[in-house]
Amino acid sequence: MRLAALLAICLAALGVTSLVAVAGAHGRKAARSATGSARCRKHRHHRRRCARRSKGAHHTASGSHGGGKTGASTPPSGQPPAGGQPGSATPPPSPIGHLQVTEREFSIVPSRTTVAAGTVAVELDNRGEDPHNLRIENADGSGTSFDFGLAQPGSVSSQKLDLGPGTWKLYCTLPGHEAAGMHALITVGG
Repeated sequence: MRLAALLAICLAALGVTSLVAVAGAHGRKAARSATGSARCRKHRHHRRRCARRSKGAHHTASGSHGGGKTGASTPPSGQPPAGGQPGSATPPPSPIGHLQVTEREFSIVPSRTTVAAGTVAVELDNRGEDPHNLRIENADGSGTSFDFGLAQPGSVSSQKLDLGPGTWKLYCTLPGHEAAGMHALITVGG
């Protein structure tokens, strides 16, 4: 049995499942785990782990060791680049709202009745025995409506929607389903 195969079996028995490299053609390189105990992969001429790796300036974007050079690296995150103003950074995007809509015969139940305006991740969960779909539209009929395709029983689908402030109507568009009770309202805040 080859040394590499034996080593792989031993590592598997120890619970190491992620291997970066397996024994090479010369049989001298041992299998390396992804935990960082590997040699410097950029500079294969090193006999041991790259000494500069542990100093935090291992490989820069230029592809060489960072070492003690100044001005060659990028500033740490949270600091503006050279010449930039601290207040000129773009504000972080607003958080995404989440809404789960559960459908059954014959009801629609949103996980909440109020969400913030903006991008909302809507998840449709069909827990019924029949296929259903979902339309989300402004209650006054204006603007854009959003449609989820036919969802088979037990299926889950999701979409990210841009919902503006107001009252939004959720309903199944299949014939007779809305009239049977498959509708709900949510409020989208400003």
